[in-house]
Amino acid sequence: MRETENTDPIATLRAELLRDLPDHIKRVRNAYRRAAQQAALLREAKDFNAHQAACKTALGHLDGLIKLLRWASEGQGAGEDDGADNAMNTSDLIAKAKEALEGAS
Repeated sequence: MRETENTDPIATLRAELLRDLPDHIKRVRNAYRRAAQQAALLREAKDFNAHQAACKTALGHLDGLIKLLRWASEGQGAGEDDGADNAMNTSDLIAKAKEALEGAS
């Protein structure tokens, strides 16, 4: 049998996610950063509220990408303690950013 026939589709998916997600996460993070900085330019309450909703959505997207990356990295040989600490820090940062956005509404 050829090697491609023996490949586990889940392992293939994990490898593809591990390859692609870091760049996707960086792009979403940079887009969020640019969008969040635009809030200072908004003068109308309606525009500001729409902007805050868009920022919340972006944070949700970022959170989903990070969760996918964590799933894809399971069993990749990283220490569980290190991964748990990094994951907790990321989750804490996202939660704080969401709280800040909710408080600003």
